[in-house]
Amino acid sequence: MNVIWRVGVLATLAATGCATSEPLVDCDGPCAEADAAPAPRDVAAVDRPVARPDDLVALAITPGNPRLTLDGSATPTLGLRATATQRNGLTRVVTQVRWSLDAALLGSITETAGVFTPSGLGGTVRVRVATTDGSALTADTTVTVEARYVQLGHGATAGDRDLINNAPSGGTGVGPGVDYPLANAVMPRNVFAPDVQFTARHPSPAASDVYRVRLERPHITVDLIARAAMGFRHALTPAPQVWGALAGSDLAEPITITVSVLSGGRRFEGPSLRFRTVDGVTSGAVYYWSPPRSRLTRIDVDTAQRVDFLPNPSDSCIGCHAVSRDGLRLSGFLEGRGERLALYDLSRDLTGNPAPTLALRDTGSRRCVTFNRSATQLAAGDCGANPSNLRMGLLNADGTDVTGSNLGAVAAGFDPEWSPDDQWLAYTNRNNDLVRAASMGNGQFGPETVIHRAADTAGGRVDWHPTWSPDNRWISFQHGDTRRSGEATQGLSGVRGDLWVVRPDGTGLVRLDNANGGAGTNTWRPVFSPFDSGGYFWLLFTSNRPYGNSAAGTRNIKQIWVTALRNRPDGSRDPSEVAYYLPGQERQTALSPYWTPPPCRPNGNACSSTSECCSGVCEPDDSSNRVCRPSTGQCRPRGATCGSAADCCSGLVCTEARVCDLPSPG
Repeated sequence: MNVIWRVGVLATLAATGCATSEPLVDCDGPCAEADAAPAPRDVAAVDRPVARPDDLVALAITPGNPRLTLDGSATPTLGLRATATQRNGLTRVVTQVRWSLDAALLGSITETAGVFTPSGLGGTVRVRVATTDGSALTADTTVTVEARYVQLGHGATAGDRDLINNAPSGGTGVGPGVDYPLANAVMPRNVFAPDVQFTARHPSPAASDVYRVRLERPHITVDLIARAAMGFRHALTPAPQVWGALAGSDLAEPITITVSVLSGGRRFEGPSLRFRTVDGVTSGAVYYWSPPRSRLTRIDVDTAQRVDFLPNPSDSCIGCHAVSRDGLRLSGFLEGRGERLALYDLSRDLTGNPAPTLALRDTGSRRCVTFNRSATQLAAGDCGANPSNLRMGLLNADGTDVTGSNLGAVAAGFDPEWSPDDQWLAYTNRNNDLVRAASMGNGQFGPETVIHRAADTAGGRVDWHPTWSPDNRWISFQHGDTRRSGEATQGLSGVRGDLWVVRPDGTGLVRLDNANGGAGTNTWRPVFSPFDSGGYFWLLFTSNRPYGNSAAGTRNIKQIWVTALRNRPDGSRDPSEVAYYLPGQERQTALSPYWTPPPCRPNGNACSSTSECCSGVCEPDDSSNRVCRPSTGQCRPRGATCGSAADCCSGLVCTEARVCDLPSPG
């Protein structure tokens, strides 16, 4: 794959009279006087009682409103000058100033010299300068960055790019149709690059055809060029640096995809499709069950890499599982030679044979568990797919029973889920209704309260698998015909499931039609991620909906999708957005996903090596115990993992998902 990154800057300066010293800058504002400005010199502070002719009375930035065009690999810089007007009307360049930007995403500026270096993103950024000599003058201007990227792949050359760009039109509407991303989908801006998939619809497709996928926002254009040679999947993926620039540019505007093809000397252009990346960040790991392999798999979300983290779980199959909210503990139900609940420390190397366990115990058929906030206790119940007659039980982190707990007397049901604040346990009771019970500490629980009676809502007779939003204010659940996912794909006609959301008190019941893809679809088993970012929660679910085209995507296979769900629902309108496909999963059945922070230890926790720490280093504390400690180096930017607030750059917090991010509104 080749990425063409040529550098250029709009050179339309002659008409403005400021092309003598900066031919790479486009000036929209007055800057002619800058050419005649004397050499920069320091200006004395204005602290004298008598006004003098050379006192500064106004400040301006030259060139004004410059415009940069990024069209290549090298990064151009833009030198800005602070030009002051004296009381006597003369102007001069001043250097006792401080430069700043209103947004760091688009680039950086040297504080004293005023040199702007773009980051590669397109958009506009406001630059401000203030004098530091006591005159208290300020000025600002807008720098506009236009970014243009071309990526060549699958046998394409720069000549192919020119051919398709200059070819006569063969018509619109008969060009390739976009299969993925889905129209109006919403993704976080740091999501791994999507696989853009499409289907040819033009006359007489041939192996010599040249395809162009164009992705656009107001200040950035990305062209992906490929030839339809042997093995072409009708799919193109932006390179990480190209996608990062597109996903982070003009976040208030949608991304437009248009796929064109050069065939028979004419260019056919398909209908455009829009989707969005928003100013939210996610990270961490997703753990899911792969039934074809009878194993659990981890996806590292940042890189979309699959990790076989537990290849030898001490039995021939490990299926039903749960992960603690801190990402450090895993429970898995072992089947084959017996039925045992196994507990693992995810911050350890689990690739040994057999993998080291924290505990192994026989729980009968109570195979579905949920961890409390501190991962010191687990509530165990039936799984909806494997019902038994056992009531729920409460376990310690070492697998022993919690002495004196009344949970078994209170609750008997399926798929329990502890709220993030430890106050409630939600589950489906034996009548298939969504219920909750208060968690009062010391192993005690209050009486069961019905949140939603399944028979009261059309579209099914069963509620299943509640999951709590990160702020504890909402529960999402599946409502449909069964306590399983995907039985409609196993020959049971008319079986379906939809995702819903409701407040814990039973009010605000809303079906998530945008996430579901419409009413009455096959969408199952929601699980909230720990992220509350960009104005959204991020909700995992399973669906057998088509993903992309038949060559690069999947058909009729249960796969994992993610929907953005507005984090302040009003309880009357659908708060969900059109979903996106979780990158990195296998092209085979993937079930029961859990999204957690990365399996690392926060600052202050015991460690044996730095690799176990979320950030910083593993070193002795004052008591000579080895713990994770903050690094003394550079602060960590938004989206980076963190071990404590001390790791993150100014204005950011270390969230409970262990990511540096903007604080979420209360």
